Amino acid sequence: MTDTALGYLLLGVAIVFVLGVIFAVVSRSRPGGSGTLTPPRGVHLPNPSLLPAVLAVGGTLIGAGLAFHPKGQLANWFVAVPGALIFIATAVAWVRAAGHEWDEAERSLHDDLHRH
Repeated sequence: MTDTALGYLLLGVAIVFVLGVIFAVVSRSRPGGSGTLTPPRGVHLPNPSLLPAVLAVGGTLIGAGLAFHPKGQLANWFVAVPGALIFIATAVAWVRAAGHEWDEAERSLHDDLHRH
């Protein structure tokens, strides 16, 4: 297998992984309720965050590690591995932050409904 083919394979696996995480988060069902999810009334736009920029830095480091590698190696591991770690950690943090925001909005909606 050539370096290019292996690079495309790694990129494809990473894309499928990220899409799988997104699908798992989006397809969770509400406990005791209907299977379809709609955003709670308090959810509009996400709070400002540096997570998208950090995710882009991780992706850039992965790409740089794959593009600027020593002859005979798949990647520059000193650049690609930290980039992959940053990318994965940031993706997990971003998904968790979205889940916390969703739960917070549901709690505030639930509290508002029981106050009145």
